[in-house]
Amino acid sequence: MVPWKVLVVDDEEGIHGITRMVFRGYEFEQRPIELISAMSGAQARDLLHQHSDIALALLDVVMETDSEGLQLVEHIRNELNNRDIRIILRTGHPGYAPEAQVIVNYDINDYLSKAELSASRLLTSVVVGLRSYRDIKSARVQPVSINDAGFSSSQVAAEQLQKQMLPILKHSLRLQKFDLNPVAQDITANLHAQHQRLNNSINLLDQEDCSFQPEFIELVDLLNEVLQIFLPQSRREGWLLDYRLSNGSEDALPSQIKSDAVRFKQLLISAVELAILSADGNDLKITLQRAKQTGHILLSVEQSSGLPVFPATQWSNLLQQYLQRLCDELLGDLLERDENGAIHCMIPY
Repeated sequence: MVPWKVLVVDDEEGIHGITRMVFRGYEFEQRPIELISAMSGAQARDLLHQHSDIALALLDVVMETDSEGLQLVEHIRNELNNRDIRIILRTGHPGYAPEAQVIVNYDINDYLSKAELSASRLLTSVVVGLRSYRDIKSARVQPVSINDAGFSSSQVAAEQLQKQMLPILKHSLRLQKFDLNPVAQDITANLHAQHQRLNNSINLLDQEDCSFQPEFIELVDLLNEVLQIFLPQSRREGWLLDYRLSNGSEDALPSQIKSDAVRFKQLLISAVELAILSADGNDLKITLQRAKQTGHILLSVEQSSGLPVFPATQWSNLLQQYLQRLCDELLGDLLERDENGAIHCMIPY
């Protein structure tokens, strides 16, 4: 099997030895990990030119200079224009590169302090990085066929399915307004919830760019609606989906935000769909809070306990791509998933 190439850049030979020991004999998705060692930033630059398929780089900060690792990040992202490679900074001198400052100012994917670094923490960070790199590469090779009219086959299919789905959604919504007995009410509510999930899945196929249409969104109403959409499955499988709106004095959100209501709802539904795949039956929570970045909301979906499973399926890859697309259309950012499998989206409002 073709190995995952991991570049290790550090001027301490002992760090290279420890890293080799941690990854000796380790495989990710039945592929071995090949460590490529560089003792300096200059040597790392040469190796990056020689190996265009490096999946992840473990970079020391202080080498030839106090900021050599940070300069190497800039070289990778801006001079090589390599946005795919995952970058993890390891530093024994956090004072030279404070974590909060580095995370904000440099395009890196993780930050590790050597003093606090364990073998399991290093292994987890690398696996998360490799998984992210795999998903990026998978997204780039998805085949799309174009017909004579210039439309992709997926877009044509989406349009036809949406036309068929719209009357079904309307009828299931009308059914809920009838004076039905409790059992029939429950059945129609479940039917409408399933129809909404199916409609959201159909939207994954639609590649057409629609104009941004901002309107006021009542957050509590929207979150309650999303909970109802997943209630049939959560009851059937015995897990819970809940939400939390930040209510502290400093990070409290307004009851209304202004954004594209359709896309924001699609974002919530798709984030929960992806989280369900990873949660392995554990409870899930949606959290909305005011982000440190002015005028932004941090939307998170995370499981309450247990370890995520990170399934490598075409469906999970499609959901990940759809989330990225929705975040882009909402002028926000989809953040890297952490080792706990939490999904984080930063959206302006």
